[in-house]
Formats: sequence, C-alpha cells, structure tokens
Amino acid sequence: MEVIYDLDSIPPHPFPVVALGNFDGVHLGHQAILKTAIDRARAAGGTSFALTFSPLPAKVLAPERAPRLLLTAEDKLDLMRRCGLDGVLVVNFTLELSQLSPRDFVRDFLLGKIGARVIVVGHSVSFGHNRAGNAAMLVELGREFGFEADIVGPIKAGAIEVSSTKVRELIFNGDLKGAASLLGRYHFLTGTVVHGRERGREIGFPTANIASETECVPADGVYASRVVLPEGAHPAICNIGVRPTFGESQRAIEAHIFHFDRDLYGHKVRIEMIERIRPEQKFASAEELSRQIALDVRRAKEIITAAAPPAIPGI
Repeated sequence: MEVIYDLDSIPPHPFPVVALGNFDGVHLGHQAILKTAIDRARAAGGTSFALTFSPLPAKVLAPERAPRLLLTAEDKLDLMRRCGLDGVLVVNFTLELSQLSPRDFVRDFLLGKIGARVIVVGHSVSFGHNRAGNAAMLVELGREFGFEADIVGPIKAGAIEVSSTKVRELIFNGDLKGAASLLGRYHFLTGTVVHGRERGREIGFPTANIASETECVPADGVYASRVVLPEGAHPAICNIGVRPTFGESQRAIEAHIFHFDRDLYGHKVRIEMIERIRPEQKFASAEELSRQIALDVRRAKEIITAAAPPAIPGI
C-alpha cells in the first residue's frame, strides 16, 4: 500500500476511487466505506485510495475540545493497509486548508490533484469550511463536476449505530466488549515499556509499565488483555489507574504477562484490551491486594480462553 503525503507529486492512476474521512478507529463503519471504495476500484480496473488528514482537524480548529484518538497515526495506517487499499493520501490539515469551501475542496483536491472518478463517504460526512459540506452536497457536486458520489451507511452493530464517538464513550466507561462489537476487533494501546516503581514485583506479580502513545485509554480498572509482541500475543492482566493501595496519584498502565520472564524495557508493544474484570480499588494491605490479583488472574485466563483470536498480529 502506498502512503502519499505530497498530493502535488501523485502520478496518474487508473480510475481513482477515493474514500474520504478521518477514519480514527477504522471501525466497522469505516471498514464498510473502505470496502466500498476497494470494490468499486476493482470492478473498474482502477485504484482504491483513502484520503485522510493529519493532524485530526479538531486538533487544529478546537484543540481544547478535540477527541482523544483511538489510534496512533502508525496504527491507523496499519489497519487501513490490512483492509486492502492500494494507497492512503495523508493531507496536512492547516488553518488555511480549513478555509476552503466544500466546493473548492472537492474541485482542487479530490478532482484537481487526484482525479477522483468515484468519491465514497459515510452518510454523516462533513467537509469544507465550517463543516458545511455533507453527503447531499457531494452528490450535487458530482452532478456538476462529473464524478460519482457513493454514500455508505449508517452501519449498525445490533441496535447501535457505529461511530468513533460511540466507541470512545464505551472505552471511557470500561465497556471493552461493547467497543469491540463496533470496532470489529479489540481496542489496543500502543506504547513503550518503561521503568516503573516495581510494585507488582514486590507482591509476586511483575509488570511491564507502558507509556501509551494511544490517547484513548480505558477507564481505571483491571482488564483481561493480551500483550502483542513480534512473535505473537501473550495472555496478560492489565491494571490502569493510580495504585491507591500504595498511596500513589500518578496514573499508570501496567501489564502482568502470564508465564513470561523477558526484559521488555525500551520495546514497543501493543496491549489488546479484552474485558474489564473490576474497577480499581484500595486494599488494606499489599497482601490483600496480592490475593485479589490471584483471583483476577484466574478470571482473566477464563476470559482470554473464551475470547476471539487476536486481530492484530505481531508488530
């Protein structure tokens, strides 16, 4: 899959089909949009692209209200590649770009720079200055400029409409199973293993402390999880929180990997979050905490055994 950051240097491609969106999460709704673009391109002997923005427009226009991203930029591209796209066009989002009208954005970028023959979007798309462009406007612009607009969705998982906003809400509430039903995979955190206070080792459960690069971190609690390394996924239990039993206040993410005794300091890992076991709580002593962790480990093993296989191969 090509990743193109300079739209001025794009060589001609046969029958470009462009999926437009932020695609944070690459959830089931996004996957439906990308699959439509891929299918349309293949049927015409063309090229399937996704056009997305970096940084997220909200990070530029309203940083104080911008959502926490579900994926790092690298992870988003990896998941989009797995969908089967021919290429991803990453547009640098700036205040200047935000001033373009919907019509000018379509004319200058999607048509002028890419030569799009089909533009695929979700039903709730917004684009252009003040987010004035929508799906209906794109259909009208298609009639004016001679391209086809393909509108996808809404996509539902059960009774719930799939959206990045809903996925974030579920994750922040600790409902990782609910989030997985919208993502089509388990939510994961990517980060580097760093040195911690070694509280886990002191009570018999050594942990890998993760400096998460993923912004969207679940609610504090104990989770059944898998730690994904280059050779595969290892079952684990993950604690997110401030370790109140030890009187600490700094939030940390730490994973105890079952039957594992390797030094991971400095290594980048992914933690696949499967299901919340319990909220974080304060115990009367380290010994009481240790006894509870033993019970948590037993429950985590049951959950992981029943869980779907890892959806994210080794990094």
